Amino acid sequence: MERYCTNCKKSFDFTIKSIYDLDSLVCPLCGRKIDKNSRKPVVHTDIDGKIGSVFQKLFAFFYVFYISCAVIGGIAYFFNLNLLLYIMTGISLLAYVIQLFAGFMEFKSGLFFLPLGAIAGYLFARTAEGACLGIHIIFAIRHIIRDIILRIIFFFINKAQ
Repeated sequence: MERYCTNCKKSFDFTIKSIYDLDSLVCPLCGRKIDKNSRKPVVHTDIDGKIGSVFQKLFAFFYVFYISCAVIGGIAYFFNLNLLLYIMTGISLLAYVIQLFAGFMEFKSGLFFLPLGAIAGYLFARTAEGACLGIHIIFAIRHIIRDIILRIIFFFINKAQ
């Protein structure tokens, strides 16, 4: 069993024959008693912080991605910028499908609500652009509901502390 001496700053391997041997661990170099639960401290390198920072930025990007596409798509619809509306719809749906097949999608109910939004948008405007707007509205509603629910959860967590 490997244990760490906080005085010598070294790890040592001890042979333990019984549970009572854990109470009498002594450092072979300095002779001080070693705690039975002592482990060598983990040294975090700078690369750990950089990797964490990359993931944080990636998740922050995905957090605002769909709402950004929805806002741009909605603006494109109301200003009759149909090419931009189609591009934003295509990007949103492509990202959704990629996340769905990669297993990173939390909005699985979108498989039901996105076609429903497209149908409702088409019935409202009687155009393909209306269907695209319906898809963007579903993404926006989902994002807004998620924000509200998360804020309520964090509110209760902060109050519980």
